[in-house]
Amino acid sequence: SAGTGGALDPVIDPDMVALFEEFLGKEASEEVMVASAGANPLAKPYHYVVRDTEHRGLCLHDGLLVATSLQGANAAQEEPISVVPNRHLERRRCPLIVGIRGGAQALSCGTGPEPQLQLEDVPLLDLFSRGARATPCTFYKAFGGSTHTFEAAAFPGRFLSTA
Repeated sequence: SAGTGGALDPVIDPDMVALFEEFLGKEASEEVMVASAGANPLAKPYHYVVRDTEHRGLCLHDGLLVATSLQGANAAQEEPISVVPNRHLERRRCPLIVGIRGGAQALSCGTGPEPQLQLEDVPLLDLFSRGARATPCTFYKAFGGSTHTFEAAAFPGRFLSTA
């Protein structure tokens, strides 16, 4: 679900620096984003296991992405998230196009007046080249210590939440 809440004070996340450099190259300066005309043909989505503050993991249940306690035999059901950068948004805010299934499906907030989280059958690498059309599937990631927040780019002030 999408919740409201405050953003964390950003901390440099070395994994995200590597992701952005792999897809986009190094930044010329803090203010200027260097983006190539196309994706690095060898670049692939990065994959992460995500847990909420209650240590619940993500899994697919009847086509819905849900947070649940995954212990024992259920642990194999955990669904990692996949990310690629959105090169058309402000790089210093860490805009990530987010999905699952190894990057084969995207997590979208939709295009209506209110966010409606849904899975779309579109590969993240296709969204990487779509410019502003990838915004509904983009989340600004902030990192503060061991906690990450994901703010919907299409709905500022709204965050991914398991509440």
